[in-house]
Amino acid sequence: MTTIIWAPGDLIVASNEGVEVRLAGVRTNSEVPFYMGDVPDERGIRVDLVGVASRVTMDLDIAYTAAIESWILERKSHGQEAAGARPLMPGEVVLSAVKPAITDNHDTDYRLVASHSAGTGTEWDGSWFFVPEPPAAVNHITIEFTVNGRPTGKSCRVQLD
Repeated sequence: MTTIIWAPGDLIVASNEGVEVRLAGVRTNSEVPFYMGDVPDERGIRVDLVGVASRVTMDLDIAYTAAIESWILERKSHGQEAAGARPLMPGEVVLSAVKPAITDNHDTDYRLVASHSAGTGTEWDGSWFFVPEPPAAVNHITIEFTVNGRPTGKSCRVQLD
């Protein structure tokens, strides 16, 4: 069992493109999903973040819907090459710029091995997977956040039981 022993009161750990990003969960013994590819360890730490629903996210979703509909029409009319790449979901743009980093009280080297953000039904969700799983002697982990490489000044500490 884990307990968050300190974090921002609203759990907002970052802001990007006008969207606040909230810590949604931390799992310290998570399996890295098979669709993330081969990783050196099978279990590790999963950090979940969500974009907070707001007028900004609604406007971004509306703009994305218009862009994807236009892209589909262009693709049908002029072919895939003329249409270009699929428009990015706004959650991809917002969340992919946010990066958690993990440290602990034993200087364990936690490596980011996989992440994903946005998708059908999870438009504003993101998950980051780190290995290894915390060693037994670790009492707590600290998670700090950056947006486009700049520290947000927000962190969370999770007590491991």
